[in-house]
Amino acid sequence: MPKTFLGKKTDYPVREIMERARKGRKSIYPFSNEKSKFSIYGASMEHSGKKFFTLDNIVITPPQFTPKRLEKAIELIGREPIYHDVDLSSSIGGFKTKMPLIQSSMGSPDDWNKVAPFAAQACAESGIIVGVGENITTTWGYSSRVNISQPSFYDRSMAYLRNTVEDYGGLVIQQNEEDAYDELWNRIYSDKNFDEYIQKGLIAFEIKGGQGAKAGMGGEKVVDRETALRLKQKYTIYPDPEHVIADSYERHSAPDIFTEEILENRIKKLKNDYPRVKIWFKTGPYRDLGEVIKIAAGAGADNITIDGKEGGTGMSPSVALNDVGIPTISCIKAIASAREKGVTASMISSGRMTGGGDMVKSIALGASGIAMGRPFLVASYAYSHAEHFIERELYNYAILKNISSRIAKPDKRSITFVKNMIESIETEAKLLIASVGKYRVSDLSREDIGTGMRELSSLLGIKYIYE
Repeated sequence: MPKTFLGKKTDYPVREIMERARKGRKSIYPFSNEKSKFSIYGASMEHSGKKFFTLDNIVITPPQFTPKRLEKAIELIGREPIYHDVDLSSSIGGFKTKMPLIQSSMGSPDDWNKVAPFAAQACAESGIIVGVGENITTTWGYSSRVNISQPSFYDRSMAYLRNTVEDYGGLVIQQNEEDAYDELWNRIYSDKNFDEYIQKGLIAFEIKGGQGAKAGMGGEKVVDRETALRLKQKYTIYPDPEHVIADSYERHSAPDIFTEEILENRIKKLKNDYPRVKIWFKTGPYRDLGEVIKIAAGAGADNITIDGKEGGTGMSPSVALNDVGIPTISCIKAIASAREKGVTASMISSGRMTGGGDMVKSIALGASGIAMGRPFLVASYAYSHAEHFIERELYNYAILKNISSRIAKPDKRSITFVKNMIESIETEAKLLIASVGKYRVSDLSREDIGTGMRELSSLLGIKYIYE
């Protein structure tokens, strides 16, 4: 226990208890008194990193003997292969993509929504898949903006679809209970503005069965009174804005209910009701993942995305970030086990993925690719000196946020920032794949990775590097 000049510092959670005493229910969320906050960092790695294995515990293990490098050299004729020759192109969930990287389905938090069209355009021009999360239509409007400064669902979708290149990529659209109230998927499916892209095969509807940082919970957001009054008919709002005047209000949406039969029938029904789009399923860090994957794949889901507990999210309770769900590495183990049982469906891993190394390691273990959310958010705000503002979470302070929003309003620079980030991940992945003497991402396997931890070696069936 550390000593200070005033004595020993206790490890008892004094500050946490006092915070609860001072703020009551507001203390359970990782935000201050702002209108809309979100946990950029997801599960607290300060604690979970000590509890769980992560992809950082895995290393890529290049061999001396590289027969596939020789094959590639013979194919090229006249020169030896380099990392530029690595082919990252993939088929994921019914879409062709230039690399197995997906921008996760992120929803309506205002700080993300402002930059989402710029990130979407960057992803489209880079040939990768983009997800559009829930509550956007309900919160910001379908085609007409509810708030002039906030893009609508249509703005975000078309920023992607109108900038796709050679039909690479795809737009994956979620619908939750509140979106279903507005018949979002029906509107899209019958909207002539989307018809061209549906015909091209660039649209998927994604059932949301879970989310990394708040498995088993619904959606939460903090809103002002005007928004709370507008949304009251579709959400549970606390406190009641019609009877209580408060600084902020909690907007809650209920989690979907699933049983084995409900999941199977829902996937089959959607495939029947919307035959011209792909049907994706996103699940979270659940203890019964093996059965979930089996049922979703058997019902014909075009892709299954599995989000580990380290995944970021909107306004998740701190207790969920720390104590709920299984880690990403366990979710990847579920993918590996499903592959061993013959599941061939596309499966994506997500949850604190940040670079090309995470992509290579996940694919070596059986994933079809990886999805990221927070890196796209952070990259979109990569203005000069912004790292200090985000790293120290100064956006939690209303005064500082208002000042910064006037100085650095989101603009087209975000397109360049996001494209730069994607390019860096692409280069990392190519370098790493070439290092193991392979030149197609699909050739990666467990032989290309290892670990210095015996328990993890046994769990994943990979080499123990000290033997």
